[in-house]
Amino acid sequence: MAKSENNEVMFGARGKVGNLVVFKNFGNNQTVISKRPRRQENPVYTAKQIEVKQKFREAVVYAKGVIGNPNLAAIYQPFAKAGTSVYNLALADYCKAPQIVLIDTASYQGQIGEQIRVRTIDNFRVTEVRVSVYDDADVLLESGLAMLSANNIDWIYDTTILNGNLAGTKITAEAKDTPGNKTLETIAI
Repeated sequence: MAKSENNEVMFGARGKVGNLVVFKNFGNNQTVISKRPRRQENPVYTAKQIEVKQKFREAVVYAKGVIGNPNLAAIYQPFAKAGTSVYNLALADYCKAPQIVLIDTASYQGQIGEQIRVRTIDNFRVTEVRVSVYDDADVLLESGLAMLSANNIDWIYDTTILNGNLAGTKITAEAKDTPGNKTLETIAI
């Protein structure tokens, strides 16, 4: 593989020459010349590869939809820097689900009005966090949406039902991002 930087003759060259070499351009005035990649005939994909290919197909459809929807495009536009587009950002957002980093129940003693804190992160933004409280027999006691705190990373849920028996109580948090990816995390008290 050869690299050409700031070369007046090669500047902007791209594509393949015969079946021998390929020219690729990169953002900082760099042209890379490499051997033409060979494609496998009748490749056999693993189940994981098929799953990833399907997810990528869905991401492409989502990204095209974002480009056609000015309201959605406006969400990604502030993050578009030189060399990236709204399309690329939407594609990446679809491929990455939000993460639940922490479910904090230190302030929860089973009383009404106590807080459960959920810390979530995403490559763009988490749009919604739902908190559910189950008793030791897995019966739903309460469920509702948490509110985003001032630090823009923690979501606070205020409990609404009295829980007289904390032993075996389970707290489930579900985080959702702009494309609709969901992540579910459960802890036991």
